[in-house]
Amino acid sequence: MKSANQTSKPILMDEKNWKQEWIDALSAYLDIKPVPIMGRIFATGMGGSGIVAETLKHVANRRLSFSRMPIRERFEWVLAISYSGNTTETMHTVKEMKKLGCKVIAVTSGDRLGKLADVVVKLPPNMLPRDAFPYILSASLAIIGCKTELKEAIRAVKKTNLRKSANIVKSIYGKSPVIYSSGWMIVVAKRFKQQLNENAKVFAFFSKMPDAFHNDIEPFFWHEKNGFIPVIIGNGYLAYKTAKLIPGALHIKAKKTSRVEEVVGSIYLLDYVSVQLAHRLKQDRISIPGITKGREVISGLRSFHKKVG
Repeated sequence: MKSANQTSKPILMDEKNWKQEWIDALSAYLDIKPVPIMGRIFATGMGGSGIVAETLKHVANRRLSFSRMPIRERFEWVLAISYSGNTTETMHTVKEMKKLGCKVIAVTSGDRLGKLADVVVKLPPNMLPRDAFPYILSASLAIIGCKTELKEAIRAVKKTNLRKSANIVKSIYGKSPVIYSSGWMIVVAKRFKQQLNENAKVFAFFSKMPDAFHNDIEPFFWHEKNGFIPVIIGNGYLAYKTAKLIPGALHIKAKKTSRVEEVVGSIYLLDYVSVQLAHRLKQDRISIPGITKGREVISGLRSFHKKVG
């Protein structure tokens, strides 16, 4: 991992040592003692942290629900994920769920969220939140007692060949990906879209299958692509059929193993693709002025629960 310099730029995952960086990050919380949890877990988070929470829904062998906003259901524990610890939406959700009697586990590098929690798992500070994904996933799986799945995630990284990234970068360079997926690979597609937006600063869009068959695939059959490229992620029937259906589609497959390995291995690979594309486009992947201004707008909402969600 590249260290912060004197101008206090955030620490970056080192793309030249990507595999070992991810293995080290996923291994970081293997030894922590899990919280004894009975019943259902409610996981919540926004942006890159929310993607980890959504990933848990698909890979954790627990009764776990995910939502970005509070819901009126009974849970024993809330797993609140916010790298900064200051995310407005997550803070609001935690406060509302605590009113329903939930205990809170906070996975964070900051302090504000931790003050609301019964259990805090501290993340390494001063990272780009999106680069912290494997640390957050490791901490979250370990604290809820899913170390078998965490070991599977480490195996997935060891098995995944990063050489596949070159063809993906070449295929999407200079284009705006329209990404389609279904089932548990939806979380991979969402993550890829976010990483292309934030790292490479390119337009990218996501739609679920088969919902997309009712509307947004239609333009691909009527126009020149106008800079858009359809990208299909997954191994199932819908993925294969859609890749053949849409002209010029790029099909990104995962090796069929376990759900954990397919999801984590794909995120690991496609995160790397987004970083390589950022380099090729000569983009500063640290700076996010639009997102920063958007967060300021959200934090200024006076009646948050009425205006959002």
